[in-house]
Amino acid sequence: MRHLCSLVFTVAVAAAGLAQQPQIPTLQVCNGTKATGGATVHLTARTDALHSGDFTLKISAGCDPAGSGYPSGSIDMTFNLSDSSISNLKVTLIEQMTTTGKHTPTMVLNGRCLANGGTIPCHVWLMIADNRQPNSSGTPDVIGVLVVDKTGKRITYGTGPTSSGDISVAATGN
Repeated sequence: MRHLCSLVFTVAVAAAGLAQQPQIPTLQVCNGTKATGGATVHLTARTDALHSGDFTLKISAGCDPAGSGYPSGSIDMTFNLSDSSISNLKVTLIEQMTTTGKHTPTMVLNGRCLANGGTIPCHVWLMIADNRQPNSSGTPDVIGVLVVDKTGKRITYGTGPTSSGDISVAATGN
């Protein structure tokens, strides 16, 4: 009996040691920022007999900390990529949006979305680097996207320089 009590005590202490500690979540406070425009990214490696290798972003979104403090706006994307199981998405809720940088402002955001005409609930992460002014030469803007379905399975992704169009991201001092 004494050995059984020792075993139970040891298991209880070990289980407590393995328990997950509470975590303080990261702050999701947006800074004063906005992004507008439309652009296409062409990824040669995502081209095949059935896919052009393009994805397109149309965005008009921002956040005013002096206003509601929550990001809002519209984000629509289309995908014609190999290794992708969706053709389009619409962001239904922007959960987090932050921009950093003055000369090449870079925005990161994430949110909820509906893909393939609203039939697939999803989550999207988006990165936009505004590397040049419209109609100028130099480094193109860069867009990166990752989309997962409600179970966490990747349904599309891609990152590359824009091949046409322009996305303007408001510069910040952050």
